[in-house]
Amino acid sequence: MEKIKIRALILDYGGVISQPQNPENVNYILQYIQQDYDDFMQVYYDLRVGYDNGQLSGQEYWVRVLQHYSLDPNGFNIPRFIQEDVASWTSLNESMLQFIIENKDKIPKLAMISNMVDDTLVFMRKHYDWLDLFDELTFSCELGVNKPDREIYEICLRNLMIPPSECLFVDDSAKNVSGAIESGMYAIQFENFPQFILELDEKFSMTQ
Repeated sequence: MEKIKIRALILDYGGVISQPQNPENVNYILQYIQQDYDDFMQVYYDLRVGYDNGQLSGQEYWVRVLQHYSLDPNGFNIPRFIQEDVASWTSLNESMLQFIIENKDKIPKLAMISNMVDDTLVFMRKHYDWLDLFDELTFSCELGVNKPDREIYEICLRNLMIPPSECLFVDDSAKNVSGAIESGMYAIQFENFPQFILELDEKFSMTQ
């Protein structure tokens, strides 16, 4: 089977370049608010849309989480909650990072599309020099729109100046992968690094 030629590789951050969220950081928060893990994670994501798209600050987001549980925000160290939340998303997938570094010269255009809160982005820009390897960085908190909204994919594609039919998108979320496909891109749903490499090598080739 002839491989599909692509001119841009577009990666998600959380769960692809980074490891999945670290439950130890989540459990640190739970020991203070005394809530069920599964229920908390449902609330965590239900309320996160406004945090991801920049409408809410970290302070405002955690106030809403605490108020959901009828807890007085004044009784909690919200800056520490923000710190733990950021830390939960900043353990890197070293295999993926090494792949990016080693293959940058072979990838015509390298981009990232991520639902990213401002607090995590501040940390990343301070500590991650490898962000300079990317030709385009598309973050929800800076644009006011989240995946899988078609607009965020189209913004990235316009900035890359490459048609979607020549782009490959990689994300661990099925709904975000579907959004990319609906935008005209090829996509791989990331499960782990060996699976990603296998699909990439079997189906796609980079072309200038």
